[in-house]
Amino acid sequence: MLTQRLREIREKKGLTQRELARRCKLGINQINRYENGTSDPISDNLRTIAQELEVSTDYLLGLTDEPQGLMPPGEINSDEREILDIYRRNGWPGVFHLGAERLSK
Repeated sequence: MLTQRLREIREKKGLTQRELARRCKLGINQINRYENGTSDPISDNLRTIAQELEVSTDYLLGLTDEPQGLMPPGEINSDEREILDIYRRNGWPGVFHLGAERLSK
C-alpha cells in the first residue's frame, strides 16, 4: 500500500522523486526504493514524508483511506461523540430522536 500511495500522492502534488527527496532531506535513491517496495522507511523518514505530502502516516501505510487520518482524540466533544455513536448504531432516526429529546428539555 505504501508504494502505491506514496507515488500517487507525490505525483498529485506535482513533485518529482528528486524534489520530494530534497524537501525531506533524503536521497533520491531512498525515495525510489520506497516507491518500488524494495525498502521500507524507518519511522522518522515516514513521518517526514507524510508531513511534506500533507497526509497522515496511517494513510500512507493503508491503515485508513482518509488522507488526513483518523480524527485525534479530543477533537470532538462529548455531545458530538454521542451523536456520532448514536448515528453509527441507529442512523439518522436515532440522531433525530436524540435531537427531539434534547429540544424537549
